[in-house]
Amino acid sequence: MKKHFLLIVFLLFTFCLFSQTNVRAWYAQGQVWVVWETPVPGPDTYGIYKKITAFNNTNQANLIGRPFQFEYLPGTYYQQTGDPNFTYRIPKPDGTVYQLAPGEGLFVETVLNAGSAFYAVVAWGQTAVTAGGNITQSAVNYTFNPITQPINCHLQRTEILPTGHKTAWFSMWALGRQDENAGRPDFPVMANAAKNGMPSMFIISQSLTLDTMGGQKVPMTHLFHGGGGVAQQMIANRFKQFNLEPKQGISVAHNDDFPVNTVGETGDSIFTSGRSLWFGWTKRHNPFDFGFAAMPGDTVINYTQRRIVWINDWLIKHLPIDPNRVALMGYSMGTGGATVLAKSFPDKFSTACMFNTGFRGAEDATSVRVVGSMSDNLPTNLRGWNNQTVRIEEAFSLNVPCSEQRDFPIMRVWVGKNDDNSRMHWGPAVAAQFRRADSLGWGTQFHWDERGHTYPTLNFHWIQGEGGGEQTYRDNMSYQEFFRSNQSYPGFFNHRLEPLNNDPGTGQLGINNGDGDNWGTWGGWHNWDLGSITDEPGKWEVTAWLTANAPFANDNCPENALLTDLFIRKPQQFNPAPGKMLEWRVRDIANNLVIQAGQTTVRPDGLVLVPQIFVTKETFRKILIQVYDPTVATQESEEDMFALAIYPNPTSGMLYFKNEFETARVLDLNGKILLEKYVPGSMQLDVSSLANGLYFLEISENKARLKISRFVKN
Repeated sequence: MKKHFLLIVFLLFTFCLFSQTNVRAWYAQGQVWVVWETPVPGPDTYGIYKKITAFNNTNQANLIGRPFQFEYLPGTYYQQTGDPNFTYRIPKPDGTVYQLAPGEGLFVETVLNAGSAFYAVVAWGQTAVTAGGNITQSAVNYTFNPITQPINCHLQRTEILPTGHKTAWFSMWALGRQDENAGRPDFPVMANAAKNGMPSMFIISQSLTLDTMGGQKVPMTHLFHGGGGVAQQMIANRFKQFNLEPKQGISVAHNDDFPVNTVGETGDSIFTSGRSLWFGWTKRHNPFDFGFAAMPGDTVINYTQRRIVWINDWLIKHLPIDPNRVALMGYSMGTGGATVLAKSFPDKFSTACMFNTGFRGAEDATSVRVVGSMSDNLPTNLRGWNNQTVRIEEAFSLNVPCSEQRDFPIMRVWVGKNDDNSRMHWGPAVAAQFRRADSLGWGTQFHWDERGHTYPTLNFHWIQGEGGGEQTYRDNMSYQEFFRSNQSYPGFFNHRLEPLNNDPGTGQLGINNGDGDNWGTWGGWHNWDLGSITDEPGKWEVTAWLTANAPFANDNCPENALLTDLFIRKPQQFNPAPGKMLEWRVRDIANNLVIQAGQTTVRPDGLVLVPQIFVTKETFRKILIQVYDPTVATQESEEDMFALAIYPNPTSGMLYFKNEFETARVLDLNGKILLEKYVPGSMQLDVSSLANGLYFLEISENKARLKISRFVKN
């Protein structure tokens, strides 16, 4: 009898420990909100069940969700606010807000049709449903009207930081289905069925000088943390090594909310989050099976991408955000998110900054469970050029398009040659991607130096401190705020072919090992005036230069001129037909003299190439690059003018030309005139008196026209 009594006590204790009571639910803003009282700590997971009539056993109803404790209680907020009493805030049918009480759990169902149903909440492993206990007292009515009752994000918390920046913390709850295309018009599928109702959090930080007077719209920058990070690390005025402070608009720090049971290094089952690699997971993924691994035959769906894009569009709809000034910034794992988003939705985003990136997926056990192994390279639901399937490793690659769009946003990349991180390390694959991207002419700007992986490190070439004169300005959030997704830009490329540029080497880990230069940039010194861009049906032009007046010394180009090619990227109106012959010229802004000129033929893909341009330091000369269709442009067309052809180069004495000239000037790299000859009709020049070195040669055919070249005296 005593044994039976102890057994009953044990069963009652177990039932009380994991019981759930006072289950109620209501419909508001496109979703059904299910609330219940739960012990704390409660079970690892609850099952959420639904049926149009009352039921007393889970086998009689449909399972619609299985939230982890981290989800049905606000685990993300516990973790990032340090407040153990934090509770969710959710909408009520009358438009007011309900603040959950401590010990109340939450599940959110997105409805796809009108109807009514009973909802039950049952600790996982149990089946009993008891009226008045773990099931709603009556059926919950819900409607379906995406236009008048759209789904929303919901404010959970506000905070003013010590710096004065205002922050707002929001949550939203995902729709999960096996069919990734079975969403609502206002709300796509953002999870597989196993993760239906998954909550996600993001934090908005506001500029100290936000100005929306007169209907003015402001820029927005999305931020993505690393594999071991969280959203609150990325809010305003934190992460000072990269100056993540909005100056004109807002920033949005996202959280990679993907909770799973997984296998730890010791082989034990543990709970973890933040490993969707800012992309998504496979359709068959089972987050409750710690032994699950993605296998060939499965498909990786961009669930996380969809969430970011939906949040982006929701914020633009509800806040005074300029939809054309939306940027992306990511650190470590977050660089993968920024890279794939920029390539997948190039029309939505203006620019992307990536810090400590490897342009690859991950091979650790957690990531293999979510997106498969690098060797399996599973297909995704993304489609690139010609509707080709994009595989997961290709998605993270810098050079594989993830949409039908030809051009990417402007991308800036920073890596460290001492970075031995397991995921985003420096290596031959990264160096090879640098070279391929530079040859393809995306316009990507690459930076490398001696740093390792972790972001707090200082005293390296691109980050020597936290002040404006101690680190590059190009990775500041405030710099990204100036760019626009609906504006064309000069995609400078082939930097690796310019001997004066540094070179990162072949990817050998470490510095001072003979493999390339310890630090440098390809394209990072090239600058242009955003306000100078002319983009018309018959004409395109931009003012460009090499940076020389930046507060941080390493941002200033050490060379007076660099040779580069240029593709016109993301043109808005200047879209001449393939095969069309165009004319181009480069002018000195100071005197309007033509320095270089020539012709170019539009490529089959519509790209316009301007080859072999000398871009000079702003302290020496700013240049105006002009490209025009002589049959459309209203300005006077000039005769064909090509870059000056000279030989031999190098030379020990005489230079010879293919054309006659009137005046020849030899300048040193600082722009000082060393030699000037007026010899009409001549086709040669004696430079034997010059010291050995590198020089510029300018030839004038008349007072209004110049040609320029560079030569070596030996």
